[in-house]
Amino acid sequence: MFIPLDTDGYLTNLAESEKIGPRWRPLIESLVDEYRSRYRDLASVYVRGSVATGTAVPGRSDLDLIAVTYQEHAVDREWTQEAAVHTLSRHSTTVDIDLAITSATAVLTDRKSGFYIKTQSALVYGEDFAQRIAPYRIDTEAFSHLFNLEIDLKTVAHAVDSASDAFARTLILRLVKRVLRAGLELVAERQQEYTRDPHMCCELFGRYYPEKATAMEGILDLMSGFANPVGALESIESVIRWIAIERSRIYPLELPKIAFIDDLGV
Repeated sequence: MFIPLDTDGYLTNLAESEKIGPRWRPLIESLVDEYRSRYRDLASVYVRGSVATGTAVPGRSDLDLIAVTYQEHAVDREWTQEAAVHTLSRHSTTVDIDLAITSATAVLTDRKSGFYIKTQSALVYGEDFAQRIAPYRIDTEAFSHLFNLEIDLKTVAHAVDSASDAFARTLILRLVKRVLRAGLELVAERQQEYTRDPHMCCELFGRYYPEKATAMEGILDLMSGFANPVGALESIESVIRWIAIERSRIYPLELPKIAFIDDLGV
């Protein structure tokens, strides 16, 4: 779905804790406990994405959490994987879990980090920082992926070299979603519509770039599976190269804006 704008033209937040379905709550409670055990200065935990808007599809949707701590912490990917595996084993279920972390300072001072909290997340534990973050219009402040695709590609390509087959596929699928959402961000300011739904991102991108629609649809098809991770990355790289050129034409003065949230999250 497209995220609606309020009467002043700001993006609204469709995520609410009350919309989180009962099947997700035991997992979320366990993951909050994992965060609390790992970070003694934990301030908040948010759920974002389809689970937080009540539109999650079992077997397809991911479970994405963001922890906010009072101090800065480096991302510990080994711990995030262990926490996810531990939680899934306790509940005898399977879902792709993404555990991100940021700091209170980043959320309140960096517009890229604050965007996730303000527009896409529901508070499930602790202090709510969203009320202290200024609202967002559909412009470059709201773009989370468009300016970082080349960095994301290098990060994933490097990580895949040493990752297990299962984790390599997870990383590539996360990059696929970023490419699709970057395609949406390329046209969102002109269209004045915003969504994170991969299919809608692909469709709206194709309206503005019909000559590239087939290539973007090929990226979307990767979400259904792929046999060769190397081949998948080559296809993704080709589209990223084109997006980077077009992005530089439309936004020549913009620089990469990395959010202080796990850079492999989506």
